[in-house]
Amino acid sequence: MKTFAAAAAGATLLFSAIGSANAAPLEVFACVPEWASLAKAIGGDRLANVTLATSALDNPESMKPTPGMIAALSKADIIVCTGSGLEDSWLPAMLERAGNAKVGKGKPGYFMASEFVKLIEDDQDEHDHSHGEKKTAGAHMHEAGNPHIQGDPNNVRLVAGQLAKRLIALDPEGKDVYGERVKAFIGQLTTLTKELQAKAAPLKGINIAVQHGHSIYLLKWLGVKTAATVEPEPGVAPGPAHLTEIIDEVPKDKIRFVIYAAYEDPGASKYVTEKAKIPLVKVPFTVGGSPEAGDLFGLYKDSVDRLLDGLAGRERN
Repeated sequence: MKTFAAAAAGATLLFSAIGSANAAPLEVFACVPEWASLAKAIGGDRLANVTLATSALDNPESMKPTPGMIAALSKADIIVCTGSGLEDSWLPAMLERAGNAKVGKGKPGYFMASEFVKLIEDDQDEHDHSHGEKKTAGAHMHEAGNPHIQGDPNNVRLVAGQLAKRLIALDPEGKDVYGERVKAFIGQLTTLTKELQAKAAPLKGINIAVQHGHSIYLLKWLGVKTAATVEPEPGVAPGPAHLTEIIDEVPKDKIRFVIYAAYEDPGASKYVTEKAKIPLVKVPFTVGGSPEAGDLFGLYKDSVDRLLDGLAGRERN
């Protein structure tokens, strides 16, 4: 795994080797909604099209490629994905089928956002509530670290700067456009981040339960503690003993509410909240995960609002 500094240094060397770049507008292939939104925010009219592989209601770690996606990937000038194992179950095979050398690993058109931020280990800041249940090898445990970096706007700010550099390298004629747009985006995001941190102050230090470890960056940014995980393995129903112990922990650990991501079936979490008599809160997780999360700014605003509603005893589904 590259460190943030090494990745940035490597990117500098990469840019110097590009030479004459593609003529605008650029074709972009984004693996997940947050990077499609970021590319549009920075690229504007310099982008001919942004093809999105998954929606906010899809599990980003598993998807079935369609002929249309393969066709879009075959003509893309750049792919903007997360990396760190998030898309490993489907992206490598798609790249091979698309046969597009411009977006192959190590090429200027291959952009992995997680290379530019510090990752949190999957089990960091998480309590062990497996209660002896056997874990399936490889089930959501990423060796490089938890890849759901979009939960923290500070991560997105770092990625934005690096993505702008890459777009400029591919499309030098658009340098001024990319530069102005990324400056405006980062400025607006920085202001919003400060405002939301102040607004979210009541959340700091509280205990909640999560359906899965999808929101670790969001929660760490806001100082919210994860006291229990309802579904230790994605897509695998937790056992009755596990659910009972979490329900028993609610009063002991003063767990205020349970969150789940927009793409998840909240069945197990709903059972816990009904038995424990605490709110169930859906978080958008990414752009498009709720009506209010229409872009990255809306994503963070709505995430904070929903968590505050949970703290106030209100459900958000």
